[in-house]
Amino acid sequence: MEKKTYQVWALAVPIAFESFFQMLFGFADTYVLGQYADRAVAAAGYVNQFLSIVLLMFRVVAAGTSILLAQAIGADDDEKQGSICGAAFWLAAVFGLTAFFVIFLLKDSIIYILRMDQVLWKPAAEYLGVMSWGLFFQALFAIFTSIFRSYGKAVFTSAISIAVNIWNIVGDILVVKGYLHICGTVKDVALVTVSANAAAAVAAFAIFLMRDRDKIMGRPRQADLREILRLGVPAAGESCSYKCSQMAVTMIIGILGTEALTARIYAMNFSYMMVLLPNSIATAAGIIVGVHIGADRPKEAEQTSYACIRKGTAAVAVLGVVLAIFGRRLLGIFTDNENILRMAYIVLLMDIVTMFAKNVNLTFGNSLRAVGDVNYPVVISVISMWGIGTGLAWVLGCAFRLGLPGIFAAFLLDEALRSYLLWHRWSGRIIRVR
Repeated sequence: MEKKTYQVWALAVPIAFESFFQMLFGFADTYVLGQYADRAVAAAGYVNQFLSIVLLMFRVVAAGTSILLAQAIGADDDEKQGSICGAAFWLAAVFGLTAFFVIFLLKDSIIYILRMDQVLWKPAAEYLGVMSWGLFFQALFAIFTSIFRSYGKAVFTSAISIAVNIWNIVGDILVVKGYLHICGTVKDVALVTVSANAAAAVAAFAIFLMRDRDKIMGRPRQADLREILRLGVPAAGESCSYKCSQMAVTMIIGILGTEALTARIYAMNFSYMMVLLPNSIATAAGIIVGVHIGADRPKEAEQTSYACIRKGTAAVAVLGVVLAIFGRRLLGIFTDNENILRMAYIVLLMDIVTMFAKNVNLTFGNSLRAVGDVNYPVVISVISMWGIGTGLAWVLGCAFRLGLPGIFAAFLLDEALRSYLLWHRWSGRIIRVR
């Protein structure tokens, strides 16, 4: 695959589009199943939450691949690139097939362990059984996404994501309207999603074969297999810790009452949208920094990280102003309860402020991982997000009875502390690299 000049926006914008359309997969299934039965929505929700944790296993390979491959590209080492791509492909295949067999064979036990209402067991087991078939394809697509991004070709997987989401939405509509009937509504919706995931993996594989067949067919070195796992496990561990801490925070907010929890959920819909672009810029920063480090250009790596922070800050500022002005009106789409609207708008405003710190945290974290410093970000993140983002959230929100403002003040302190510590680490690390 040919080399190219890496530009932040040329990478970040396609990554943002891809992330957005990946989010739409779950939204489409939830909406369509909601037209069929509330029980089906609840069952699918439980299953998708479980599968999101399973998908972290694929993130191990994708994260390690991205770091190693960017450095090999920067060093212009074609043989190393081929070995890394081959190792990533085989690891993804093994992880994907293992996840499929384990979940498909143990789906009834998994449903029981999830402790959902018995009335949901049957639709949940049906949905999980079919969705498990798509795990192999999701593993492959995650790796192809990582590889294309490393080569500055994120536009390919972005285009594929848009196409398969259209496929998924059209298929879901056909199912709920009764035009597509194979195994029953719940299974058919899952089948449509699996077929879309399969189409995405096949399309990415075909593009890769046409552009650089030798790399995906390359024989992986054992050293590269180990290195991908060594670099990828901490990144996945951080994501897993974050998901668990957010579940704990949800339980804390639940103590404040249903209205507080509902307000947070409504505000989070816009918070997720707001973080897409800064997160994509941070992802681009990690790739470009890795390429510069591989090419022995630490000065350019340092400049890239700070340039990405400026771009991310500008993106947060623009989106923040828009949401600050129109946020309350937009929240009115979900509810007309004035108390919930008031709390949700306060949460949204505090999220906007927190996002400035989160942007710095994301960029320096990815930059550190790009130079191989993978353990420090995860250690700092786990300690801070549980000690401050979760522990202090309970103290301020519940013990001191400050409610949602107190909880989100803890979030802000968590992100600000991590940003400072990661900046300090990055400054010292890049000086040593020089």
